Amino acid sequence: MVEIAPHDLLKIRTVQDLSSLQLPDWAEKVFSKSLTVVVRRAQIADDLIPVGIRGHERSQRLASWVSLDKVVKSITPYELVQNNAWLDLSNARKELPAVMTLEKIAPILSDFTWGISGSVGFELATKTPSAKMTSDLDLVWKPKQRINQKSAQQLLKTLNQFEVHADLQVIQGTDGFSLEEYANANSTTMVKTIKGPKLVTDPWEI
Repeated sequence: MVEIAPHDLLKIRTVQDLSSLQLPDWAEKVFSKSLTVVVRRAQIADDLIPVGIRGHERSQRLASWVSLDKVVKSITPYELVQNNAWLDLSNARKELPAVMTLEKIAPILSDFTWGISGSVGFELATKTPSAKMTSDLDLVWKPKQRINQKSAQQLLKTLNQFEVHADLQVIQGTDGFSLEEYANANSTTMVKTIKGPKLVTDPWEI
């Protein structure tokens, strides 16, 4: 069985493979080009994977489900880094600030197990124009060990020196939390789990 995790991108054959058959106009336009959905952080039940369709705007998100046997291909955020997927974009798309920043931060994160999510990751995986000139850089990171707040602040300062906002979501199993939120937290940090978000004093201990 293929291991499926939040942030993975799943390609399916047709819109009929989704549990939500009536899509809004924006979803119909976007999905028909990519036939790719993003795995949501929720529980898998009866082989139905929680997925989402993303549009060009932050407000354009649609939750759905797809059966595991309908998945044609899965792409992880980490594979995009391993394959230097940004090199396969057209010259025009390589000029996007977030994409140009990827080449600059890749050496910084060379010893990290990291991946690319968000609109940039979606475009790298599907070659469907999704990122904008103003897009942030959403990254995921599977740490080998915990780091303290001071180290987190320094890492984020290094990643954000290129005028594009970058943040690492720390991935621990199926849970995740924002390194930026942890770095600036006074008491608690929100951890996203498959059962919903929760506030904790030490996100590394989940």
